[in-house]
Amino acid sequence: MSPKPARGGRRRSVIVVAGEGDYDRKVLQHLVPALHPGNCPEVVTIRRPIRLARAQSKLSPRLQEIRRFAVAQADTAKLAGVVIHVDLDGVADDAYDKLRRRITEEMRATFKDCPSALALAAYEIEAWLMLFPDAFPKVRPGWRLREADCRRDLAKLEKAKEHLVKYLGKPPYRESDAPAIMRAAVTGGHVNARPTGNNRSYRDFADEIASWEKTA
Repeated sequence: MSPKPARGGRRRSVIVVAGEGDYDRKVLQHLVPALHPGNCPEVVTIRRPIRLARAQSKLSPRLQEIRRFAVAQADTAKLAGVVIHVDLDGVADDAYDKLRRRITEEMRATFKDCPSALALAAYEIEAWLMLFPDAFPKVRPGWRLREADCRRDLAKLEKAKEHLVKYLGKPPYRESDAPAIMRAAVTGGHVNARPTGNNRSYRDFADEIASWEKTA
């Protein structure tokens, strides 16, 4: 049975975010509206951790599980999009390309009724945060990214989380800081599809979101 429209004849729309960690999903709750090509629907998350990178032959059942959760999360709303986060735990290379292609193809086959996008972060989503250096001191005044890190190919940076802990400053970076950093980047107007820094995995995700049909 199809969900009934809200009063006034129009259902609200939602984009559902799934993935491995709560903090990563919250980062995407801030990031997706900043990249969305139109009036972005509400972005909600599936709180249950769902891992895809090591799913191998079980990838399709995992995606079907996400589909069920997404439909349930949307409830009476229209499901306007699905975003899935995966930390690659590797740099952007041929293995990245192969994994992104495989997961993306299966996502499109699973989510036929709405657009989908894969946030496959190389090495980790912390490397995406590093694209927005001005956001860090907004969260902690003592935090500064090194100039060398602002110039490097961040998709090739291994163990980005540990790198921030070592070099960012005091107090030490924690995973729980990630959503606040992305929120500061968005509110500061720093987020777009082509930031000054370089990370191919971020660019691939931004391009996928940009391809979604504009929401009226």
